[in-house]
Amino acid sequence: MSRLVRVVVIEGQAVFDSGAGESILATLRDGGLVVYPTDTLYGLGADPFRAEAVARVFAAKRRPPGEPVSVVVPDLEAAQRLAVISPRQQELCRPWLPGPVTLLFAPAAGAPATIISSRNTIAIRVPKHPVALFLAKQFGPITATSANVHGKAPPIECADAREQLGDSVDLYVDAGPSPLGRESTIIDFSGGEPRVIREGAVSARHLGLERRDR
Repeated sequence: MSRLVRVVVIEGQAVFDSGAGESILATLRDGGLVVYPTDTLYGLGADPFRAEAVARVFAAKRRPPGEPVSVVVPDLEAAQRLAVISPRQQELCRPWLPGPVTLLFAPAAGAPATIISSRNTIAIRVPKHPVALFLAKQFGPITATSANVHGKAPPIECADAREQLGDSVDLYVDAGPSPLGRESTIIDFSGGEPRVIREGAVSARHLGLERRDR
């Protein structure tokens, strides 16, 4: 049976009950699935370097194979373990991070095959949410796909995710509604220059970019 941990966010800081933070990290280390809040929606977290854990993510979401998931990291420096990011791309990204964007890059040599897309890209997130950043800093990269069944509404609140995913998830982290309540904006850097391929919580104009089709 899945477990529930409640977290209070006070002035941008996550306040965990005694032992709660370690319980979340232990679940990830054991190959478990954790639903956790981000700035946009609730995400479904697992260790991207454990193929069996990523397989559980796909099974929980009933997600078709070949649609890789994004990964949360604490900063661009950590992202370079997974993605090839040029100095110019880093310079362009920094004003947007942390924030509600997903960045597509070419994968680094050490990136797990389970999170590389058929277009040979890897999706990176640095959310502006203290719980997501705590997990990424203390554990390392974790998957960041939305915590919903494929084709159903992505969850703004933890209860929405729990209703859809149930006991297929080991631990739910409830910190109240996600602040923005919309999907992230996707920016593709795989061709060198950035192009917005999906507008979400932040517009292309706000980012100083143009919206372009794939």
